[in-house]
Amino acid sequence: MSGSALSSPENPGVEYEDINSGEGTLNKDVRLKVGTKKGQPFEPADLLYGKLRPYLKNILLPDFSGVAIGDFWVLRPAKYSSKFLFNLIQTPRFEEKANCSAGSKMPRADWKLVSNSIFAVPKDPREAERIGELFLSLNSTITLHQRELPHH
Repeated sequence: MSGSALSSPENPGVEYEDINSGEGTLNKDVRLKVGTKKGQPFEPADLLYGKLRPYLKNILLPDFSGVAIGDFWVLRPAKYSSKFLFNLIQTPRFEEKANCSAGSKMPRADWKLVSNSIFAVPKDPREAERIGELFLSLNSTITLHQRELPHH
């Protein structure tokens, strides 16, 4: 995706600091943020992938329109569901490719390397959709149980 837009309460900005790393969830209501910033527009079901230090797993599957502020890939699924692709970008193989990054001080995932990699996916996009829904459900259940555990 290309182009830019300004964030606003109706079109909230999402930055790295707003994402729970590794969980793919927001840590605040981004609609309450004050001020405007420029970034890449995204739609519900686009994937946000933080390409700066990809091992931090700043990823999000938003259910709202907004603006990705900072070094994000805004990925719009074509054939497969965003739920399936949200799980694909968390697989060890994708992470390995994304972490073969360019730059040492501020490593960034290299789209050429990632986009030319081969990933195993089901032939039937409907099967992929069911797989994506299953993993999203499992991940949210795991997250809920982790929050219930006492912290030491």
